[in-house]
Amino acid sequence: MDIVTKQLKLEELSDLKYEVRIGDSQAVHYCSIMILKFMGEYGFGSSGNSDAIYMCAIGEAAVEAWGPDGLILDFSELVYEWGDLIERVFDIGKAKSGRIPFPEALVVGKQSEEAIRTLILGEYSDEPIDDIDWVHRDLNSAWAFIEEKLMEYDRDKKL
Repeated sequence: MDIVTKQLKLEELSDLKYEVRIGDSQAVHYCSIMILKFMGEYGFGSSGNSDAIYMCAIGEAAVEAWGPDGLILDFSELVYEWGDLIERVFDIGKAKSGRIPFPEALVVGKQSEEAIRTLILGEYSDEPIDDIDWVHRDLNSAWAFIEEKLMEYDRDKKL
């Protein structure tokens, strides 16, 4: 019997690039916060499905490998116009955390902000992106948001 296979690599799914960084929480000394940054152009509509799958695979692997207590998804250098599957990326780390709260924040950039706003709030919404507490325009405010959530969870004995 001849077994026919082909080798696969996650990088074949997407041209997106990524960076993983981790730092210690200043608010809760035993916690760490991961920054997962994606760069490049996300495919338009369903042509971005493989990008979303790639982002999820990379994200879940990073969370599994380094076990952060909070996550910042950084889309500041991601070009994103449309495609619903990117919503799956917002769930990175949720399965691993189980019943323990796992705070997440999202940093948007000029080339992703409006599309993310309409994805979350609705295509015809007039609400500003500022109404979404976990979405930020800069890394510092996203980090502060995660720190605040970690302090809240620590105070309430949820960590």
